[in-house]
Amino acid sequence: MFKSNLPERTRPEQRLPPNLFFGLLLLFIFMLITFLLIHSSLFSIGSVTVEGNKYMSVEDVYRVANIPERLNIFRLDTMEIENRLKQDLRISEVEVTRHYPSTITISIKERQPVAYITGGYGFFELDKQGIIIAVYKNLKKVNVPLITGVKKDSGYIGDKVNDTAILQVLTYLTFLDEETLNQLSEVNIQSPEQMVAYTVNSVHIRLGNHERLEEKAKLTNRILNEVHDIKAIDYIDLTYASPFIRFRP
Repeated sequence: MFKSNLPERTRPEQRLPPNLFFGLLLLFIFMLITFLLIHSSLFSIGSVTVEGNKYMSVEDVYRVANIPERLNIFRLDTMEIENRLKQDLRISEVEVTRHYPSTITISIKERQPVAYITGGYGFFELDKQGIIIAVYKNLKKVNVPLITGVKKDSGYIGDKVNDTAILQVLTYLTFLDEETLNQLSEVNIQSPEQMVAYTVNSVHIRLGNHERLEEKAKLTNRILNEVHDIKAIDYIDLTYASPFIRFRP
């Protein structure tokens, strides 16, 4: 056999295109930085602030949100936190946002409570439709009136109160503006024909029966907003077509 004297051809050395090389390098750097950030103690959640709560305590918001301690802020699932909070009937809207490096803000819009009633093992918080939106063993802070004279022995969050007398009181309370509502401490149902509201200044408002409840609520708004010295009032009688105000001597 004849041996060729021609030089052997060598394959050209394959090299990555410059653009691809730099692209892979940037991807590697990005992944490295992401890994370091996710595991860095600098971005561990240090504080959680709550905004928009008036009736729901900060402690209750923390408990429902259940945000793990020392969790990295990048690993927090804000959607999961929002879904947990939305399951609480006291909350109608919620937004959870990150503020780097280590703060979480929970902004909520509350479902308006209008009254409490006594239960067999605590107190039920009711909305305007008579739905139980929360249950408390003790009332530490009362921003809406307590309905007395009646009692609901049992109930669960989400249940609706069907007692006619309670629903009539809720109708009256629903037509009050928030400022007036917060001035009432109690509504006592002495009988179906005799309901009396009390302010935080011990002024009692005679409501009478369930008739003209919207009108009586509007009169309550006007009187409590226009009379500057509420403490000077002994009682307000709304059982007649024209309201009567008796002042203290």
